[in-house]
Amino acid sequence: MNNTIKYYLSTILISCCLFSKISGQTNEIGVFLGGSLFHGDVGYDDNEYILLNSKPVMGFQFKRNFNYHFGVNISIYQGSISADDVRSNDLFSLERNLHFKSQITELGFITEFNFRPYLSRDPEYNHTPFIFAGISKFFFNPTQQLNDNWYSLRPLGTEGQDTNLKRSTELYKLTGTSIPFGIGYKFNIYDFLTISVNMGWRITFTDYIDDVSTKYVDQNTLSELAIDLAADTDAVFVDGFQRGDPYTNDKYGFLGIAFIYSIKDPSQGCDIITY
Repeated sequence: MNNTIKYYLSTILISCCLFSKISGQTNEIGVFLGGSLFHGDVGYDDNEYILLNSKPVMGFQFKRNFNYHFGVNISIYQGSISADDVRSNDLFSLERNLHFKSQITELGFITEFNFRPYLSRDPEYNHTPFIFAGISKFFFNPTQQLNDNWYSLRPLGTEGQDTNLKRSTELYKLTGTSIPFGIGYKFNIYDFLTISVNMGWRITFTDYIDDVSTKYVDQNTLSELAIDLAADTDAVFVDGFQRGDPYTNDKYGFLGIAFIYSIKDPSQGCDIITY
């Protein structure tokens, strides 16, 4: 994971250097502060709960604007996500009584479209709603608490992964590809400083961000720790009983504010940004 992050960071830095030398473009750097969103098998499927369960997220971005309406954004986000069945009002979830948390890191390539012409410092074009979409690589590692200790769930194979079960599968990967999309509104507040308020979800292709997807397995195939974490409840869940929904992948997202600085084009002097 560390080598992959170093590779992407190197790519971002090289891109920044290349983009900054292209005449006729506007470059921006920004810092994102906000919270995480999660929708999966664990927890309650309710918008209010999803917002209340948000955890801190921070990010950095570099953007190149091609014109008044269209730009490309390279970003990195770091934060955490979590969910807990205890907060659900669904009887099955309450009986299941699972919870998790995970650090999440995302490296993204995002395209952005402004509905109105936008140009920093221009009183006529200094605010606009926008939409965005792209592709990203993300890293996660679901953990669960037991007796004041947090344990990584993937190595335990809580749903029989990497065991001698007939329906056993390989351990799921802790990296994935996602499709970010969302909406926002940005406005220039002073000189080259812009504030952007945005919310975006990520469509993923994994159902194991929360380590829950399919069915309970025969406890004789699991370690003692895996048994305690796979069914953290007094209720009896037998082999083959539904544990999650394998037909719906997990989703995560970010909601927050970005503080953006527009970089002047040195080829155009001090007071001009070229589009």
